[in-house]
Amino acid sequence: MRIIYLLFIFLLITQQSVSQTVNDISYFLGSELNGSARFNSMAGAFGALGGELSAISINPASSSVFLHSETGGTLTYNNNYVEGRYAGNSVGKEDSTLKFDQIGAVFVFNNNDPESVWSRVSAGINSHRISKFDQNARVLGSNTTGIDAYFLYFADGLAFENLPLYDDETIPEVYRILGEDKGFAAQQAFLGYQAYLINPFNFEDGETRYTSNVEYNVVKHELDILTKGLHRKTALNFSGLYKEKLHLGVNLNIHKLEFHSDQQFFESEQFSDSPVYNIEFKNGISSFGEGVSVQFGAILRLSNLRLGLNYDSPQYLEIYDETQQSLSSVYFDQGSIIRETVDPGILNVYDAYQLKLPSKTTFSAAYIFGKKGLISLDYSTQNAANTVLSRTEGSGYLDDLTASLPNTYGSIETIKIGAEYRLKDISLRAGLLNRNNTQKRISSSDQAITFGLGLDFGSNSLSLSFVQFDQSKAFQMFSEGLNDLYTLSNKITQVSLSYNIKL
Repeated sequence: MRIIYLLFIFLLITQQSVSQTVNDISYFLGSELNGSARFNSMAGAFGALGGELSAISINPASSSVFLHSETGGTLTYNNNYVEGRYAGNSVGKEDSTLKFDQIGAVFVFNNNDPESVWSRVSAGINSHRISKFDQNARVLGSNTTGIDAYFLYFADGLAFENLPLYDDETIPEVYRILGEDKGFAAQQAFLGYQAYLINPFNFEDGETRYTSNVEYNVVKHELDILTKGLHRKTALNFSGLYKEKLHLGVNLNIHKLEFHSDQQFFESEQFSDSPVYNIEFKNGISSFGEGVSVQFGAILRLSNLRLGLNYDSPQYLEIYDETQQSLSSVYFDQGSIIRETVDPGILNVYDAYQLKLPSKTTFSAAYIFGKKGLISLDYSTQNAANTVLSRTEGSGYLDDLTASLPNTYGSIETIKIGAEYRLKDISLRAGLLNRNNTQKRISSSDQAITFGLGLDFGSNSLSLSFVQFDQSKAFQMFSEGLNDLYTLSNKITQVSLSYNIKL
């Protein structure tokens, strides 16, 4: 089992595959601000405030802060400029989307019984995107290591008789059989041999040593990455107000994950005597997952001061992956230029595995300046190293991968600050978000600057938000052989429009 590139996020794992690195796990932890416009414009600092549909997904106690039943939805425009940095070079690409990001409703039931300690109860539902994986990126650069090292790694130790085509055999047939009998590693070795990138030391049955047909010192690399998908959370909520002071709530969360990635890797060198001088390696990856989690939350009202506390349980996801790949090369053979394309046309579907994402705790405080405005602060902590990957029937590799995560990840600490100032029916809002990077090998942090405004029409309201989000993540080009790091730095500009109706 190996992890495959997501953008992450998503994390993709196949039964015996290696495609990328554990760096991708950070995509599953959520990154962008994805909620209602009011929520986004105050950097999501609603842990102690409540009274907002998207806040329900942060602190379950939020729904009993509502005085009236309410429903609403949010349309979001997202522009993502990605700068890929590799081997001292950088290149930028841009992509935009327009999607319906959030929808929810809360139903408030006031208790008129003066003897009851519960003055209000509420039930709600809110669905929003935790993460969006839409990205169009490119990295360019030169290296002294080529993609042949990747195929040599997987061929090492494999008996040569598995790699040739014998009478009446086809590439799709052999590729499929190798995957079923010997796994992903044998498929990679087969691709490398059939595309003339590697050869055995001796063309004899039983030979397990291989050599490269690529002979150059410096090679040019280009990697194009196109990803689509999302991680959506739907919160089923129940909350109550105890003795007019303490809001208590619980969420049952349903998670749905879908990720698609097309990667095209190019390698070229035209100024050497190498037999092979042009290589193209394509990988198509899809990942699908479902899971559950629970949340518990509280908001304490102390005059104008609000204090919040909420606990997010681990997320339990079951995921299965699909991959498709092809390899082509251009090489010299006896004075002729030959282009060899190995395209099995086979969709590899792998057994499901379980992913447990770590729990998170959030501490919040807010101060209400009467009807003039408010200021709020959220602090959350989550230890990404506590991520666990497993399979029901057991997997030694997944156990080893889980044990290695503390070497890559640390504790994620996020600070959100939000403010709102009211001018009669108009509200002005702003916020800041800062989160330390989950990856130990890069020191950058994720940051967001937010602002927006709201218009209150009594029975309904309209809100607009603007978010400028900057984040940076490092990845390995491939998990083995050619495993040099490249960095993707995202500058996300997000504009959201929400419309809410009191019921």
